[in-house]
Amino acid sequence: MSKDWTVLETLKYTRHDWLNRLQLIKGNLSLGKTEQAERIMDEIVMEMQQEAMLSNIKLPRFAEVLLTHNWEGHNFKVEYELVTLPEAPPLNDELLAEWTKSFFEQLNKTALPFYENCLYLKIESTDDTIRFLFEFNGIIENEPKLKRWLLENDSYPDRVSFEHTGENDWLIQAIFDLNG
Repeated sequence: MSKDWTVLETLKYTRHDWLNRLQLIKGNLSLGKTEQAERIMDEIVMEMQQEAMLSNIKLPRFAEVLLTHNWEGHNFKVEYELVTLPEAPPLNDELLAEWTKSFFEQLNKTALPFYENCLYLKIESTDDTIRFLFEFNGIIENEPKLKRWLLENDSYPDRVSFEHTGENDWLIQAIFDLNG
């Protein structure tokens, strides 16, 4: 799951993503579905704003994990939203990136292949914590294994919780205490 992206590989995947999006817009316009084409363009703008926010925080390795995840063949797609986060969050970028990659690897092992699994990450901070709220929608084949891994690997972040909230919904929180 860990890959060092060359500039050419990065450009290749970015170009592929943009061509797919342009084809969706063009197809909808040719069918006279202008509202659908506008909705796709609005989604792209919002996604680009989130990518810019993620790229501008001082967590480059973590940002790379999120930005490149969907380019590889995984059993789940990642979407994210930065709600409130300081420009230079006091987190260890290397530890955060490694924990996130390991978490994604564990989730990939337990998520049902060929199902439309999605992991939505919302990041928000207060004066004393930064909270990573992972909402997984899909099918987890081995929930106890994933839960055990999360609870055993919580030295970074400071606290982790795992909750099955619905038939195909799970809520995982990773909390980082900023005041010791």
